[in-house]
Amino acid sequence: MPTIEDARDTYSTSIAWLASRDELPHLLNQRKLYGCGVEIGVQKGEFSEVILAAWHGKHLISVDPWLTETTEQYIDIANVSQEQHNVLYEGTRKRLVRFGTRSSIWRMTSLEATAKIPDYSLDFVYIDARHDYESVMEDLNAWQSKVRPGGVLAGHDYIDGHFSAGVFGVKRAVDEFFAARGTPVYSTLMDAPWLTWLTVAALPATPALATTT
Repeated sequence: MPTIEDARDTYSTSIAWLASRDELPHLLNQRKLYGCGVEIGVQKGEFSEVILAAWHGKHLISVDPWLTETTEQYIDIANVSQEQHNVLYEGTRKRLVRFGTRSSIWRMTSLEATAKIPDYSLDFVYIDARHDYESVMEDLNAWQSKVRPGGVLAGHDYIDGHFSAGVFGVKRAVDEFFAARGTPVYSTLMDAPWLTWLTVAALPATPALATTT
């Protein structure tokens, strides 16, 4: 029977055999993506910790505003009181402090963070912020250009529908966004229903050369 180690042997050439999102740092290692990466939507910092513990990269930026919104604006289990957000932020700081200068925490929104990052400068971006269709589309449009060609753009909760955890439109947004660009989308195999989606960043589009007659 194939093992996780067997699957890892494929990571340098394919992103189709990722068992779960905890394998993401191993895929990044196999692809020699050792530069800077970003996780958007951090909450407790647990997945940032998973990444930093197994990834050989230089620097992870963990982005989250830790800011409450009215339930009319955002229906999601992660939309807790401001007091709870402040506790989560402090817990994340304590959780990630052991990684020293490899870890930065930016307490700001996704769009505020993109303004601070040059295009094509990141080895990977992992999106796990707001899960409604419009917000996911906004994040995809904002972050796609930040990942260098050959880097990985991925995200959590590849699912649509109304759940006890909130209203999700992640799959529809991701599928529409990348279908329009001809980019294949893959997902993890063993962590349903909260799958992770993955793509490999392509070269930026270039204008067609003008022809003369």
